[in-house]
Amino acid sequence: MTDLHPERPTAPAPTDRRLDFPEAVLHVTTWDDPVLDNLGHDPRSHYVETYWLPMLGPSATWLARRLVSGLELEPEGFDLDPTEIALALGIGGRGGAHSPFWRSLERCRRFGVLRRSGPHVSVRRRLPPLTGHQIAKLPGDLRPRHDAWQADQLQRAVRDRLAVRAPGPERLAG
Repeated sequence: MTDLHPERPTAPAPTDRRLDFPEAVLHVTTWDDPVLDNLGHDPRSHYVETYWLPMLGPSATWLARRLVSGLELEPEGFDLDPTEIALALGIGGRGGAHSPFWRSLERCRRFGVLRRSGPHVSVRRRLPPLTGHQIAKLPGDLRPRHDAWQADQLQRAVRDRLAVRAPGPERLAG
């Protein structure tokens, strides 16, 4: 097959293209939080996809998922090329401190998903339940759905606690 436009230069492969970001490499580590590590929601969970997504936005949600997945593979931390992750997330059209990638990173920071100091990024492996203020900002039918989800979780917790305390038939026979 011949090239129909031989005078047109071919575009470089996406990984050959470098975007101008404030940091060339980010070092990602875990933000340890014993409470959330036990009780929080994995960024790849249905809860985060349903209820956190309207708060964080799609790019920041996908970024959080990718960072947590990276930490699963490399628990001691890893280096992240902002250009590569921006292109992989489909938000790599431009670089700079006001790029879609950097705004997603900043949005994650503002919502407590990560904290950043220069090139160092610490990421929560699990996200908290939404606050009352955040729940009030959920669109449309998500508010009552979240309330129903919370009520169900509370009932399950009570039921599980009672099941541990209640004597089973074998204890009564004793």
